[in-house]
Amino acid sequence: MGVFDLLFNPDNFLRDEVKQNRAIWRGLTVVIVASILTAVNAYITSKPLSRAVYITLMKKNLEVARAASQLVRLSIVFAPLSVIISWIVDSAILFALSSIFGGKGKFRDTVKVVAYSFIPSIVVFPFKCYIAINEAKLVELIGISALQNSVFYTANSILSLAVLAWQFLFWKYGIKNARNLNDKHATIVSAIFTVALLILAILGLLYRSFSVSGGTFK
Repeated sequence: MGVFDLLFNPDNFLRDEVKQNRAIWRGLTVVIVASILTAVNAYITSKPLSRAVYITLMKKNLEVARAASQLVRLSIVFAPLSVIISWIVDSAILFALSSIFGGKGKFRDTVKVVAYSFIPSIVVFPFKCYIAINEAKLVELIGISALQNSVFYTANSILSLAVLAWQFLFWKYGIKNARNLNDKHATIVSAIFTVALLILAILGLLYRSFSVSGGTFK
C-alpha cells in the first residue's frame, strides 16, 4: 500500500493499517507535518494581521489593542498545537459516535487512522500558503477590511470546504476499519461529524465577516 492508495483509495490503505497493526508513528508523522505547515501559514499572516488589529483597535482602547495584537502573534504557537489537539479530540468524538452504532475496536486504532485525515491539509498547503501570502499583502496595504470579500477570502473558503469533503472520506473509511462498522454506519458517523464541523466553520466565517465589516473592529 503506497501513496497512491493513501490519496485515492483510503479504504484499502486504512484497512491495511489496522489489520497489519502498523506502528502509530506513521500517522503521528502526518500530524507533525501538518502542525509545522500550519505554523508556517500562521507565521506568514501573523505580523501584518497583528499590526492591522492594533491600528484598528487603538482608536478605542490602547491596552486592548496591544493585547489583541499579541494574541494574533501567538497564533504561531497556538496554530500547530490546535492540530495536535484536534487530532485527539476528533478521534475521541468519532470513537464515541461509532459506539452508538455498535463500533468495536481499540481507541488506539481510531487515533491511528484519524491521523491520516490531515493528509488533505498537507496536499493543499501550497495553495493555502499562496493565499496567506497574498492576504498578508492586502492587509498591509489596506488594513483588516481587506479580509472581507476579497478573491483570496473566497478562494480560501472554497479550499477549506474541499479539504473537509476529502477528510470525510478519511474519517468514513478510517472509522469503518478501526471500529469494524459496515459502510452505511461508517457513512452516518462521519456525516454527523462532518456536518457539525461544517456548521462551526460557517459560524466562524460569519463571525469573521461581521468582525471585519464593523461588528467588532469598527
